[in-house]
Amino acid sequence: MKKILSHWSIAFVTLIVLTYIGFQDPWVKEILRLKSFDYVLQTEVKTASESVSIVTIDESAIEKHGQWPWKRDVLAQLIFDLRNAQTGIIVMPLLFSEEDRLGGDNELAQVLQYGVVISQVGTTQTNKNAVSRGVAKVNDPMPWLFSWPGMLGPIPLLGENASGVGVVNTVPEIDGVVRRIPLIMKIGDETYPAMAIEVIRVAVNAPSYQVKAGQGGIIALRVPGFSIIKTDPHARIWLRWNKEYDTISLADIDQANKFKGKTVIIAPTAEGLNSIVATPLGERYMYEITANTLQT
Repeated sequence: MKKILSHWSIAFVTLIVLTYIGFQDPWVKEILRLKSFDYVLQTEVKTASESVSIVTIDESAIEKHGQWPWKRDVLAQLIFDLRNAQTGIIVMPLLFSEEDRLGGDNELAQVLQYGVVISQVGTTQTNKNAVSRGVAKVNDPMPWLFSWPGMLGPIPLLGENASGVGVVNTVPEIDGVVRRIPLIMKIGDETYPAMAIEVIRVAVNAPSYQVKAGQGGIIALRVPGFSIIKTDPHARIWLRWNKEYDTISLADIDQANKFKGKTVIIAPTAEGLNSIVATPLGERYMYEITANTLQT
C-alpha cells in the first residue's frame, strides 16, 4: 500500500511541478511539447519515396565538371538529360542572382521553361529581381504571413524563362530547429510561394494558387487541380521525415532513366556548396527540407 501511495505521490508531485513550470515559463512548456513531437518523428519507419528523387552535385560531379560555379550550360545539359529521361518537374534550389561570369546564361534560359523551378530567398539586406506570384484570397491572409524586408531573386533572363520560382527560406522554432515550413510569405503587399507550392503549381499547370483565412489566421491553401492543403494560422505545415529518396550523382546522370515520372531535386552536397539546418532528426542539408516539404 505504501508503495502504491509512493508511486502515485511521485506522479502527482511531478504533475504539479510541470504545471507550475508551464504557467511560470511557457518557453519551457513549448520546448517540452516540441521535443515530444521530435520523438514521434524519430521513431517513424522510413519508406522509399515514389514521387521525389535526388541528383547530387557532389565531389564526383565537381571532379568531372571542374571547380564550382560551373558555366551554366553544364546545368542546361543536365536539364536536357533529365528531360530525355522523362522525369517530372525539375527543382533547382540554386540562387542565380548574378550573371554567369562564364557566359552560360542563354543556354540555361532556353531550357528552364521545360518544367524547371528555380529559387529565390527572403533577405534583410536587399530587394532585387523578386518574382512574385499572385494569389486569390478568401478574406485577408496578409497580417498572418511571415515576411522579410526584401527578396533576392534570379537575374531577369532566368526568372522570366523559368517555369516557376520558389522561396527556400525556413522559419526555425524557438529552439532553432526547423519543424514547420511556411508555404506562402510576403514582402510588402506581394506574396511569394515556397518552393514546394510552386512545384505543385507548375506540375498541375495552374496560373496561381488560393489562400483562405479566417479570424484566427490562415486556414488552408489550394493549387487548382490539387488537393486542399490545411495549414497552421501562419500558412505553415509540419514536416514529416519518413521517406528515403533514390539518389544519384550528377556524374552518373546516365542512370537518370530510373527517375521517369518523378520530381527531381538538384542537390548541391559537395563540401561548401550547401547550407545545413537543424531538424528533429539532427543536422540536414537544405535540399532535404525541400524534399520533405514536397513529400509531406
